[in-house]
Amino acid sequence: MLRTLSKTLNKFLTFFACFFVIAFCVTVIIQIVCRSLPFLPIPSWTEELARYCFIYAVAFAAGLAVQANSFVAVDILTNMIPKKFKRLYMICLNVLLCAFAVFFETKCVFRFAFLKARMVSTAMEIPMQWVFFALVILFGMLAVTYFIEILLLATGGEVREGVLQ
Repeated sequence: MLRTLSKTLNKFLTFFACFFVIAFCVTVIIQIVCRSLPFLPIPSWTEELARYCFIYAVAFAAGLAVQANSFVAVDILTNMIPKKFKRLYMICLNVLLCAFAVFFETKCVFRFAFLKARMVSTAMEIPMQWVFFALVILFGMLAVTYFIEILLLATGGEVREGVLQ
């Protein structure tokens, strides 16, 4: 059941990360084409939309990086730990990282992402809460994926070494 949940979450995160990367690329191509052809007006919203698509792509891809164990790490200490203690080490590490993500989500992100002030973006004139909501997604997905990884490791799942399954 946990593997199924992990794979379903993986598909969800992959879909949205790919969607926002493609939207980022399309927006940049529109900007390049409009700047290259002198008879086309240069839209003012392309740079801003590209930035927001990139932010959302990172927010969704962070959960994929947790599942793949792909974050940059100094693994000298990890390689020196005997195999029987490596699982315990990874569980403790994931618990700390999950706790950090939950703490940051509840104490900081919600207060920042949902400011009472009605700020709008400069070119697109959309409420900035839509942009700041990427932080809610980022730390929420980090917390969920770390929690799933903790459960997988605690129930006898293998310790992954940077490979997405």
